[in-house]
Amino acid sequence: MDVELIQNQSVVLFRQLVGGVPQIMGSIKDLHDHHVYANEGFCARLGLKASEVHGRTVRELFGDELADSYLAQDELVLKTGRPLQNHLELIVRADGQLGWYVTSKSVLISATGEPIGIAVLSVDLHAQVNSAHAGLARVIAAIRGRIDEPWRVAQMAEIAGVSSPSLERLARRTLGLPPQQLLQRLRLEHAASMITHTSQSMGDIAAACGFYDQSSFTRQFRKVLGLTPGAYRRVG
Repeated sequence: MDVELIQNQSVVLFRQLVGGVPQIMGSIKDLHDHHVYANEGFCARLGLKASEVHGRTVRELFGDELADSYLAQDELVLKTGRPLQNHLELIVRADGQLGWYVTSKSVLISATGEPIGIAVLSVDLHAQVNSAHAGLARVIAAIRGRIDEPWRVAQMAEIAGVSSPSLERLARRTLGLPPQQLLQRLRLEHAASMITHTSQSMGDIAAACGFYDQSSFTRQFRKVLGLTPGAYRRVG
């Protein structure tokens, strides 16, 4: 274990903040991508004990194709020195259920000003959505029930019981994205579930989830999840 890293004051404060919060996944990695700390939420996502996470790399924990996306984020953060903030990700929990997380990453600096690691924080949006506004939860439930429909913001707002501008503000404040992007994310969520649990073709899945065509589906899927639908099926 990197003693300098684990005793870094920023790391100590980070551990105190996220240690026992189940809705938050917190981890610290050294510059060689080895995990030196993982909180309860992170371990629960993987279905592992902390001792089984410590010392292991992203590739060992998540597999090659998902790891490529995560490592690219790390490389960008280290290269630019700028944090990754509020990156919306669709992940698979330990129980096989899909979930949305907002991820932020930041470089950890030593007393001499040198980078020594990366802090990663991901927040589970499930509890946040359900507690933020019952109307928004109703919108999400309605879209999931009729995922292939050509939803409009006015329809969503009517279900939420608010005006269209109010729904726009609520969605941005709660999820960090407008209603139309929320619709896209929910379609991708449903598509990811179909890819994992059915043998349907990608074209059929794209149509069932309301995408214009398979090409658009593949492009959006890769942009948000970091890998193609075919690669996701292999990972699943």
